[in-house]
Amino acid sequence: MAGIIDIGVRLPWRRLSGKAAGEAWGRPGGGERAVASHDEDSATLAVEAALECLGARNSQAVGALYFASVSSPYSEKSAAGLIAAAADLGNGIRTADMGCSLRSATSAMLSAMDSVKAGAYDQALVCAADCRLASPGSPLEMTFGDGGAAVLIGKEGVVAEPLAVVSLSQELMDTWRTADQRSVRTGDARFNRVEAYTKCTVETCKAVLTKAGLEAKDIARAALTSPDGRGHGGVAKALGLDLKTVVDPKTDSIGMLGTAQPLVMLAEALEASNAGDKILLACYGDGCDAMVLEVKEQITGFKTKNRRRSASAPLGYVKYLAYKQLLNECQDDFRPFASPIQLGRELALSIRFHGKKCLKCETINTLNLRVCPHCGTRDSTQEHYFPTPEPPVTMAVIDLEGGARYLCQMTDVDPAEVKVGMPVQMTFRKLHDGGGYHNYCWKCRPVREAPK
Repeated sequence: MAGIIDIGVRLPWRRLSGKAAGEAWGRPGGGERAVASHDEDSATLAVEAALECLGARNSQAVGALYFASVSSPYSEKSAAGLIAAAADLGNGIRTADMGCSLRSATSAMLSAMDSVKAGAYDQALVCAADCRLASPGSPLEMTFGDGGAAVLIGKEGVVAEPLAVVSLSQELMDTWRTADQRSVRTGDARFNRVEAYTKCTVETCKAVLTKAGLEAKDIARAALTSPDGRGHGGVAKALGLDLKTVVDPKTDSIGMLGTAQPLVMLAEALEASNAGDKILLACYGDGCDAMVLEVKEQITGFKTKNRRRSASAPLGYVKYLAYKQLLNECQDDFRPFASPIQLGRELALSIRFHGKKCLKCETINTLNLRVCPHCGTRDSTQEHYFPTPEPPVTMAVIDLEGGARYLCQMTDVDPAEVKVGMPVQMTFRKLHDGGGYHNYCWKCRPVREAPK
């Protein structure tokens, strides 16, 4: 039986407070939401989540990667292929992009389980990430949050496996975005919650409980997504669930994370579960996917992993608008150089992050040099020329595990905190947009202690 082996979660460093957004529009506001930095998008968030999910496992065992998003960086180009390359999964892997619906992550997960169960491959990785855009000043602006998650599907080391699955399709204009629209549109709030969301989700959940031969009282944890992060309470009451078992979506602290939301909430449910517990997962979006999962003995190891508990930093509202490219009228005409040919030649380093080993002394280098250097320079510089909404750009020479030295940009950092010898970790980010496409690379960021 195919089931869930592990889940990785990536939340951005920056947070926009409701107070800051409210002050910009002359109204009160509370809570906060996670905001992707200027060099992050749904693909980079998915890469981070995928690497956390895989950990030290053999990545070559993954036979397929599905990417679910309603805000993919490309409308016509596979982001799943980019993510697979950045996660160094090799070329012999099946990749697929799934989108257009907030339940595309659970749909991808169900497809992955079916494929693994059928023996198409041993493991499949499902990545989901979103950076959804709401109109400035709209109610959705503080509802949406940016984030990514990844779930590893397989047969060995499973922490939870499905007992029953039910999917329902629904055609209603409740939330949408056309190809010509940057921001998400929504219909009447009451109609969306009662007629669209609640009825469909309740019907699907009742059907999956019946199929599993269970009642509401048998559910130890319930992860119920909703478009606004609040309607799940009404669904829980209609199903007769104990409200104490319902996972908090944390709308007021990180926001609704789009396609990543069900995977993040599932990780939360699993961390609070014990072997034998039954979990109800329901994801709404143009219909509903619902499944009942049984927690297995391997859950002990799953609960020791530190997920999404990273330090955060406040973000001003004007800077938020710059991150979301809503201040284009204020930008200059600078266009960074970009070359598809150069991108292909440098793929091994810029995307897969492969280095070279000297044949004589075995020193590992990341630069494409014919002569092996033995330089002891340790330094960082602040670059004010490179175009960025977060100046200055910190340039750092870092020493990697294994002996390689790498010159790169540092991100998610206050220039004042940069010190020689400080610990850093690698992160997959956008370098710039040029040539009509996105250019990605590996940067470093400070290692921060998670809040207690």
